[in-house]
Amino acid sequence: MSCTICNRFQGKYKFASIAESHEGRGNRNHIVPRFTWDELQISAKSCYCCSILGSGCRGCFDLHGIKRSDILHGSLHFSYPSHAEEADEADTNKNLTFFLADGRWFEVELFATEDDDCPIPDSWDLIPISSRTSPRTDSTTALVTIKSWISSCVVTHCTPISLCDSPELPYLPTRVVDVGLDDGVIKLIETKGAMGKYVCLSHCWGLTHVITTTTSTLEARMKGIAWEDLSKTFQDAIALTRTLGFRWIWVDSLCIIQDSASDWSIESAKMASVYSNGHLTIAATHSANGHGGLYSRTEDVEVSGKTPDGEDYCLYFREKIDHHIEMIPAEMKDVALMVNPTATYYPLLSRAWVYQERMLSTRVLHFGRYEMFLECRSSIQCECGSIRFNGSGSAQPVALIKIEYADKLSDYGTDFERQNHTEVHYQGARLWRTMVCSYTALLLTKSKDRLPAISGLARQMAARRKSKYLAGLWEETLSDDLLWVIYTTSKQKKPRPYPRNAPTWSWASVETYVSYWDEILFTDVNTVYEEKRPPHTHYSTIEKCQVNGSAIDEFGLMDHGLLKISGLVAEGVLERDVEIHDDVERIVHYISFPSSRLAMKSDYLLDPDGPGQTSPTTPVFCLRMSLIQQGRSDFLVSLVLKRSLEVHGSFERIGTLLISGSIGSVDSRAGVFQTAESRTVVII
Repeated sequence: MSCTICNRFQGKYKFASIAESHEGRGNRNHIVPRFTWDELQISAKSCYCCSILGSGCRGCFDLHGIKRSDILHGSLHFSYPSHAEEADEADTNKNLTFFLADGRWFEVELFATEDDDCPIPDSWDLIPISSRTSPRTDSTTALVTIKSWISSCVVTHCTPISLCDSPELPYLPTRVVDVGLDDGVIKLIETKGAMGKYVCLSHCWGLTHVITTTTSTLEARMKGIAWEDLSKTFQDAIALTRTLGFRWIWVDSLCIIQDSASDWSIESAKMASVYSNGHLTIAATHSANGHGGLYSRTEDVEVSGKTPDGEDYCLYFREKIDHHIEMIPAEMKDVALMVNPTATYYPLLSRAWVYQERMLSTRVLHFGRYEMFLECRSSIQCECGSIRFNGSGSAQPVALIKIEYADKLSDYGTDFERQNHTEVHYQGARLWRTMVCSYTALLLTKSKDRLPAISGLARQMAARRKSKYLAGLWEETLSDDLLWVIYTTSKQKKPRPYPRNAPTWSWASVETYVSYWDEILFTDVNTVYEEKRPPHTHYSTIEKCQVNGSAIDEFGLMDHGLLKISGLVAEGVLERDVEIHDDVERIVHYISFPSSRLAMKSDYLLDPDGPGQTSPTTPVFCLRMSLIQQGRSDFLVSLVLKRSLEVHGSFERIGTLLISGSIGSVDSRAGVFQTAESRTVVII
């Protein structure tokens, strides 16, 4: 007899044949959109499988302080493969979601292990197989796992042609923290060109105070740092560094003099080498500030017994481990939370400065909410073993841009001249644009750090690309790099910062999530991403481009620059409307031409007072840039400019104009450009 809640751990149907799946019998998943806790308890009296579910969920509630009275209702989603031949690879996850009175929801997953003492009855349909995590991430079990992961990476991946190869004895950063491996004395030291293995710390500063080094405390820090003056995160990181046998750790707040602009400029320019030469980066991934520390409890609940037919069983229950570790755009946080309730479980990964720390490091040991996981340039591992697939199935690897980045850098290696030069250039440039999209979606406390916080990545890529870096763009691909677009609504935009972070033609001049037309949406962890470049035509000609940056770091602050470019320019007038969509007011800007009116996408909030204010009736100029094919559509992309009030005869970028249609239907010389004139403009 079946059960309406759990279906006795059976799929919706028996295994379907290929023919049946074409007739709609392929979906065997058992889904219950809504049930109450009382209904589960009542069902458990007559259904032993529901009794197992109730016992496992109660144990998880107790571990996480959830009261049964707080549960409004639950839902159940048990996945089953459609065909028997898919059983080894298809998703078999078994999840229950409980919606709580305070608006949160709590997810429970059940699984079995491959151990001999974890039997699964023959009478059940497929149960997901996973590994148990350490009970705490600071346990002896966890430490054994950490050492095993690091050792495996060093032995397996660290060959001269491997992505994880790093110097055996690199130069130490300018300053490191001596963790007192021998005498227990913690102190800051100036390395003066010494060499040795060291680790780095990646952490959220948060709104609470963390210990720093300033010009007035430098001397005292070099004599000693009291244990009680360190945050919980710093204490945990130093203790782990000692346990792993390393003498030095690099911590940004302690190793850079925080009130010295010159020291900050010099040391921030060394980020690429600091993180890439470190043997390991320890990441306090689940902690929003220094109080959070590294470690967390990760217990599960065992439920075992015999079925009514006398078969032994053993299942484990735990809070569902969310493996979506790629960065979630800050502007998309509300949407992300609708489909991913754990979007706030990795606070560290939402910080812009952390993006390059993670990408540059040879290997990063993450201390997460549920478990530890290790990212290196060649692979990713977690305690439960499912991180590469976001679940129990193994047919679809997840997107891992860190591995893709390391792979693309290797394409510029010794065989570069013998490779398809054009394709390598395009894929490398495309990856940079994809990283810009990810990076600009993250949180940044200081607007002026927009370029410095990615300067380490830029410096590393410049060494391979051999191209001039221009305020976040590249000389060899400038026609493509200029085509960034802001798709977010007016509520998600800010005014253009002033003083400027970058020239207005650079994405770094705004504080909003940017998009590129050829952003990589998915990469396969096992293969190099090989999608070919879609057809395109660039119409404008770049005559000159230069930037004025810091004398110390050409990849850091770049507030001034000019772009001299020639192409067709159509003149119009800016207009502003307030439109209502789904009861929400939105500001929409249009450009009125003599024969048409087209919506534009502004780069920032145009209305607020300040140097960037651009009022309705302002004359604007549309510079025809490129015709891009994307999917089954063509897009004619133009930059929207206004006259600069700062430099006579120059222009500033304020947005983009996109004219779209089916392939072949967009005439780049018709419409607003039919009477346009060819001009050379200077954009600052």
